[in-house]
Amino acid sequence: MNCRMLHWLIALILSLHVVTSMAEATEGLPSTGKFQTWVSEMKQSPRGPFKRIRWFCRDASILPPKPYACAEHGGGIQHGEWTDRVKQMRAEGYKIANVMAEYLSVPITDNDDYIDTFKQILIERYLVIADDGWILRRARYYRGAFQAEDEHAGARQLLMDLSRQPWWLTRGFLGLRTGARLLPHGIDTASVLKIRQLSASLSEKDPGFYQMRIKIHGAPGPEDAIQIRRYAQSQTDGALQQQYIDLADTIERVYHPSPLSQQIEASASQIKSSDLAAHLRSTAGSFADLTDAAERYAATGQLLLDLRDRLAVARHQTDRLALLDLSLAAETQHLAETINLRRQVDHASRSQRLTWLRSAVNGLYGTGLVSKREYDGLQTSFGRLQADHLPLRVYKDNLDYLARVPGWASRWYLFHFSDSMAKLAEVEAKARLFVQDQLRGGGLLFYTLLLDSLLSDANRLAGIPHRLFSQEIGAGFHALNPGLARGVLHSVFDLDAAENPDPDGIYLLPETVADLPPIAGILTAGEGNPLSHIQLLARNLGIPNVRVDKALIAELERLNGKRVQLAVSPGGSVHLSEDHRPSPAEEQPPSDEVLIEPDLEKLNLEQKKFHSLDQLRADDSGRIVGPKAAKLGELYHHYPDAVAQGLAIPFGVFRELLAQPVEPGGPSVFQWMVDHYRRLGDMETGSAQRKQQTEYFRSELQSWIENADPGEAFRQRLRTAMARVFGEDSSYGVFVRSDTNVEDLPGFTGAGLNLTVPNVVGFENISKAILRVWASPFAPRAFAWRQGRMQQPQHVYPAVLLMKSVPSEKSGVLVTEDIETGDPGWISISANEGVGGAVDGQAAESLRVNLETGEIRLLASATAPIRRILLAGGGMARQPVSDSEQVIDPDEINTLIALSRDVAERFPGISNEDGEAAPADIEFGFVGGQLRLFQIRPFLQNKSAQGNLILKQMDQGLKNLEHIEVSMAETPADP
Repeated sequence: MNCRMLHWLIALILSLHVVTSMAEATEGLPSTGKFQTWVSEMKQSPRGPFKRIRWFCRDASILPPKPYACAEHGGGIQHGEWTDRVKQMRAEGYKIANVMAEYLSVPITDNDDYIDTFKQILIERYLVIADDGWILRRARYYRGAFQAEDEHAGARQLLMDLSRQPWWLTRGFLGLRTGARLLPHGIDTASVLKIRQLSASLSEKDPGFYQMRIKIHGAPGPEDAIQIRRYAQSQTDGALQQQYIDLADTIERVYHPSPLSQQIEASASQIKSSDLAAHLRSTAGSFADLTDAAERYAATGQLLLDLRDRLAVARHQTDRLALLDLSLAAETQHLAETINLRRQVDHASRSQRLTWLRSAVNGLYGTGLVSKREYDGLQTSFGRLQADHLPLRVYKDNLDYLARVPGWASRWYLFHFSDSMAKLAEVEAKARLFVQDQLRGGGLLFYTLLLDSLLSDANRLAGIPHRLFSQEIGAGFHALNPGLARGVLHSVFDLDAAENPDPDGIYLLPETVADLPPIAGILTAGEGNPLSHIQLLARNLGIPNVRVDKALIAELERLNGKRVQLAVSPGGSVHLSEDHRPSPAEEQPPSDEVLIEPDLEKLNLEQKKFHSLDQLRADDSGRIVGPKAAKLGELYHHYPDAVAQGLAIPFGVFRELLAQPVEPGGPSVFQWMVDHYRRLGDMETGSAQRKQQTEYFRSELQSWIENADPGEAFRQRLRTAMARVFGEDSSYGVFVRSDTNVEDLPGFTGAGLNLTVPNVVGFENISKAILRVWASPFAPRAFAWRQGRMQQPQHVYPAVLLMKSVPSEKSGVLVTEDIETGDPGWISISANEGVGGAVDGQAAESLRVNLETGEIRLLASATAPIRRILLAGGGMARQPVSDSEQVIDPDEINTLIALSRDVAERFPGISNEDGEAAPADIEFGFVGGQLRLFQIRPFLQNKSAQGNLILKQMDQGLKNLEHIEVSMAETPADP
């Protein structure tokens, strides 16, 4: 064998060894499916997640179990030792099998991993209660795995250490309080929530308990304990019988607790602060004389409010934990009083119900489900409802505002737990129920009962009831966009896992998602924000969009798979019903109007010169560049200090690229496109063949553009122009933005459909990003939303805007009218911290601001847990948001008010499809309090949705709200 052959053989053997080693390493990393299997096996294992019992000494020694094993090692604790599987799962981010005793010695930090671990601990505690022990199902009886005294001490230490950090006392209050409720730390933690979880777990094991579970979840009361004890006597399984007895004991502790005055006195005796202790003793005295359920409900609600405020300023960590524990006891009493009040609701006047509702809000604030700003906004509405007689509009508008509370509560839980919940749900699907379960087990249930009765009353008086199939409901639906859709209801659905969502389907989504494919109707369990790209697109295309309260989700899930009609009227009425198609006389005939009609006569594809923003004006939109660059050029002209410099690559450069052959010796890409569109048009609409061929063509076209070579001459021109506009290469970043001739057109906004590559640094990276942006109109989602609405779909031309990166500290969207009412006297604002806020479905701060008075109406707090920041080397990073509850400050709001007044006069071309003046939709940011502007477009609504006969008929009963007077002393009529 010659030397060259020997070297080749050695290299082959070595390469095979490397490949084999890599394959073995990859095989050794379990998939999520494998982790799920491991979790299932832990549930059935007598040792669960542990392999043995060990002593863990302070000097890091791990010793076999024997008395005083760590005596010579500085002391220690004994508990179960994790299996190798658990260690691997924890290393992968699944923080399971938590031993609270460890927190007697674990140092507390504020890094993201530590905070995520704390949150996963709480979700695991929920799973242990709700899923019959979860991975500890059999290991609960593994002697020595846990030492109760050490577990309680560790949990107590963890809670006190967290309470040292100011964030947990303010913005993080709900998370801290949830920890105090779920972590056993030396007090009795009986609660309504625990009753719900235990009954659900027992019902899964024993179908005979199902009806009793329904009663406990729907109308709980102290009588349940007697029924459960009787039921327990019929059980032959001793372990199951004991669990029923434990549940009955928990119910009795909740509904027959020791007097709250005694519990307050006991807490006062633990308090180090003499002023705080004296205040609590005074409070205890006032509770001793309360005999009426309504009085006790009001007093406990006020106590919860007071305890939250005092916790934030308490000086001693032991005082803080004592206040948390007292808050839990007060909540138990607060919820117990609702049993008596429920029986009185039907006979209570409107004024009485509002009084109870106000007490409920105090309790919701005190338990962390609404923020201080939200609480203040609610008090404004309550103040407007304090009169003997009210105009119906005042009555209804303020009740509609109070109806935002369930959405706020859900968003605060998601703010704290969404990421951790999603992580654990990868290995245990029941983790997704955590937030839902927490919401149903607190004061929100009674709040929604009261609110629904009042909203039903207001909607009935106004002539706009909501309907869910045959049932009239007052609350639960909130119309976002009017429209009419028919199709199959998909209420049990994972959009992320779906490859081809039904374009005629009506989908229940967990929140407003940023990259939604074409669908017929949208039900959102979380509103996101009303000015996100997808909300604007849905409004523009007449896609009905409804926010759904959590209380209705179970009913919607029951209707999964049914053909339904979703009708949302311009007046805000929502009907979700079975699909009974009307006769042609009842419904408008379908319109043949093509929504997307670019002005091909105006289009100038011969222009290939690169333009800086100062060289562009609004009239260039649709001629040489798209509306982004043209209108930003106009903005730059009027507001040069607010618009970053940019460089536009016109349509003609992209059209020149399409002149290249699709393959060597083949036709041009443009001719290839024309031929394919013609062939597709000849195929049967909706046929499998057409769908398959369309996807093949789309994929090939997108791939060709992404991998095209625009030529050396193009690159040299680009390099020169970028140096002229931006300066030295790599000294700046740019946002590479698509800017097509088929967006911001009459009838079609196209908001958010095409690609923006953020903060790209370096010429080569920018060159690659330009190809991706050129190809983005032909990506699956953008293609699906657009192509069926064009007669000549080959005439889609993306220009590209390179806009210098701006490190916005906060950013969002402004619309120069109230988007819900169309009132031009108000403006609508949605904003988040960081770059790109509010446009992609984030849970944003949403405001309505009166242009004349400056009055600010908070519609939602910013509860997105992260913000995006620019990196010097390119791209963006995610950071936790700040501690501030407010995003846009008063000075910045004044700046936006001035802008909204000024822009209509200075800026031409903000018009609707009829050429009439339209409100402006403006993307903005702030850096050091200075305004930055990124885009302006008309805010367009769908005219057919506003004029549909079925939707108009829904509003026929809409009364003149100004001339109907509501007596607050009267009892609402039954539905």
